[in-house]
Formats: sequence, structure tokens, C-alpha cells
Amino acid sequence: MTTALEYAASFGRRKPTKDQVTKLEQLREHEVAMLANKDMITVQDVSTLEWGGKFEIANKLFDKCDDSAKHALLHDPHSAVCAAAALFKPAARPTAPPPPPPPTASKPAAYATVAEVAAAIMNGKKRMATLYGLKSVEGIEEMIASTHPTSLLERAETFVAGFEGDDLQEGVDQLLVDLRAVLKPIR
Repeated sequence: MTTALEYAASFGRRKPTKDQVTKLEQLREHEVAMLANKDMITVQDVSTLEWGGKFEIANKLFDKCDDSAKHALLHDPHSAVCAAAALFKPAARPTAPPPPPPPTASKPAAYATVAEVAAAIMNGKKRMATLYGLKSVEGIEEMIASTHPTSLLERAETFVAGFEGDDLQEGVDQLLVDLRAVLKPIR
């Protein structure tokens, strides 16, 4: 069977007819579909494709490529292939964060946690560039927690609530009222 690369080379310098373009597109789609079923796309797989097939791999399946295939796509002679590889964005959307737990007597209705906010910011990526270098989800969580004291206040509220009703501890009830008053507008 003729590959898309061989078929495109058969045109030489002449412009292909509409039927030839349709056949080329069908060959390309078949080759890309075959590679899409693989777990890992190698540089050997990429080297057998014509530029349109490479573009499809760089545009839609770049995350399935091994490092050498990614390098080959990023440095391809065809500028559209390089651009597609450099601008690759995964098609899969991250799963929605789980719904917040129901409110309890000790903890009012929960809003987005730092982990949920970090997951939303990352949008399914494993690492993200920040002013402080590449960060993983955990790094983004640390950055959020360091600038927003909500989690610290919530932990303090939980700790102080453990002393609620203890006659030996003075001022616990007022401290809880103050902590909850500070937390209410943040939530």
C-alpha cells in the first residue's frame, strides 16, 4: 500500500487534482489513526509521515510522542509542524473537582479548597511556568496557601473548636466567634 509520503512525492512539482488531494487526505487520516491507537509514538513513526500527517500528530497527539519524536516535530523543516508542536494543548479537559462535603455543625458549607483552586489553575497540565520557575500542582498549592491565610485560619478554628465546652479553658467561645467572623467573608 502506498503511504501518504510516497503519494505526495509522486506529484513532483505539479499541483495535484482535487481527487488526488482527497486520496492524499484519506491516506494521511489512515496513518494518523493507526498511530493514535499506539501507546507511544516514536521518531521512526513520525519520520514515515508526510508534513500533513506530522502536523496532525503535533497538533493532536504530541503528548503520546516519546522525547525523540517530540524533538523531531519541534525541529521539523515545515514551519506548520513546528508551530503545532510548540503550541500543543491537550484536548482532554481535567475532571471537575469533587463536590464540597455537606456542611456540619463544626464546619459551615465548604467552598473551593486550595487543592481545587490549584487543579483548576493547572487545567490538566503536569507542570506550569510561573515567575518562580516550573511548578507542579503541589507547588501551585503552596504558592496559593502562602498568599492566602484561609487554610491556616481554618486549621486554627478546628484546633480551638476542640476546646469548646472545656470549663478549664477561658475565652475559647469568644476566640471561636472571632475566628469564624474573620473566615465568613473569605469563604
